[in-house]
This record gives sequence, structure tokens and C-alpha cells, in this order.
Amino acid sequence: MEIDINKELEEATKNFKKNIPKELLKLTSINLLLKDTIVDYLIIILSILIYPHTIIWIKILLIIIIVSRLHSLGVIIHDLTHLPIKKKNYKVIIIEVLAAYPVGTTINAMRYHHLRHHKDSGMVEDPYFHHFQNFNKNHFIIKILRILVGFILIPSWILRSFIGGFCLLDKRLRILYARIFMEHKGEINNKDLDEIEQCCKEDIKQIIYLSILFFSIIKIAGLSLFFQLYIIPILLTGIVSYYRLLKEHTYTRVYNRELNTIIKTTNDHNTNSVFKFLLAPRNIGYHVAHHLHPQVGYRGLKKIRNFYLKFNKEIYNG
Repeated sequence: MEIDINKELEEATKNFKKNIPKELLKLTSINLLLKDTIVDYLIIILSILIYPHTIIWIKILLIIIIVSRLHSLGVIIHDLTHLPIKKKNYKVIIIEVLAAYPVGTTINAMRYHHLRHHKDSGMVEDPYFHHFQNFNKNHFIIKILRILVGFILIPSWILRSFIGGFCLLDKRLRILYARIFMEHKGEINNKDLDEIEQCCKEDIKQIIYLSILFFSIIKIAGLSLFFQLYIIPILLTGIVSYYRLLKEHTYTRVYNRELNTIIKTTNDHNTNSVFKFLLAPRNIGYHVAHHLHPQVGYRGLKKIRNFYLKFNKEIYNG
């Protein structure tokens, strides 16, 4: 499962990063990710149990809490994708089932597009590049388009899981799968195809899980509560996740992976906001530090930012 595509990025930044204390560069701990997943799940379950028995304003608050924890689960999976995992052990599988499947993705799928984003951030092949350079970003139409893209984000991932298994039947379907659902830009080589095939196989597991989950919830709670406590939160989670993506990066086309390029096109956001729990859960708002040290756990990002602000303030845009 290990994917080693970030050598160029590491080469471009190694001289800058060699002076940072090693104790600040601790990798994400799978045990802590599992603990955080369980905590988020307990909060979601508690919110769901309270929801049918309270007034409308509390219901709205509970939906916001559920959205924040679904967003947090996405960040947990995001952290997991950066670990050099060669084989999924039982802890990784538990995290994937609890945190990834409900928000419409698998570890393999997120690794595919997210690691390529880090390698080619802002460049021609960056799968996350959304080119607003020639438009007024605050224009009403652009704002609406952003909301609409976020609205369909997670539903498109869930749709991907239904389609992935069928793409195993034909190479051309897998290429189309990569173009549409993984936003793969540029040439697709044999190594990419092997990875795409594995993503499609993992989709089968996800869709089995989602089918059982959806059927069980509808059977037990009814269609109305399923809509209120899953569909609405998932749609809102997509919107806040896409908002976060746009806040994290300056969408100006770049052509190298040099340190200054990374810093100028990556942004910290909502690090001290009262809405941090919703818009930038689990320190993901310290995004410059994350792009410089993607394998560091989210617990350590603030310390890295503070270190750079103290010793390299002139080049860190914190």
C-alpha cells in the first residue's frame, strides 16, 4: 500500500527543514488516531440520541456538532494517508471503517489524490487546483459555484464507491474513474493503474458497508431521521470541507516545488477562530506547517508553526 511519490518535494525543502528539532517531527500515531476516531464517534452517537427528543434550536446545534465531527473524521483519515503504511493492520481497518467509509472515501482513494496534491501543489498536475485567478473570488456567482461544488463533493465520493467495482472490468473504465473521481491530470502510467485498481477493489468493501449502514439506519430510525441525521450533515460537511480547501491554498499556477513557492501558495486559516472546531478541526488550519511536514501528526502542527515564526519569521507567512 505504500506510495513513495514525494521525493522531489522532500529534496526541495530538506535544507530548510534540517534545522528543526527532531522532537517536533513526530509521526502521526495510529493509536491516537484510533482514540480520536472513537471520541468523535461517541459525540456523534450522543448527538443522534438526543436529537429526536429536543427542540428545533437544539436540533440545529446538534447537526452543526455532527458536521464538525464528520469533518474531523475526514481530517483523521487525511493524517492517516500520510503514514507509510505497507499493510493495513486491524487498527487501521477500524479507523477506515469508522472514519473513512461514512464520509464517502477509503484510505486508498484519499491517498491517491491527496499525496499527488502534495507532490504537485499548485502545479499543472495538482488534482486540487481550482483556477480562480482570472475571476473575482468574491463575485456572487463564484461563491455560489463554490457552495455547489462542496454540496456534491461527498455524494460524488459515495457514487464513486458504487462505480469502482465495475471499473475492474476494463482498463479504460479505470482511466475514466481516475480522471473523474480522483481528478488525475496528466499521463496515467502502469504504476498509477495498479493503484487505481486497488482503489476500485477497496470501493467494493466501502459500498457493502454503506449499504448495510443505510439499510439499518432507515429500518431502525426511518427515512426522515436518516435524511436529517446523515444526508443533511454529509452535504454540509462537503461544503465546509471545500471551503477549507479553498482557504488552505492560493490558486495561482506555479512551476516548481521550491520552499518559497510552497509558503506563498499555502495558507494558515481559522487557527484562533471560534469556528475552528467546525472549519478547521484538529489543527488542520496550520496548513503551511502541514505542507512542510506532511507526516507530522496534527497535534504537532502548532508547535512547528511557532518554531518557524520564532526562527524563520521572515519567510513563513503564518
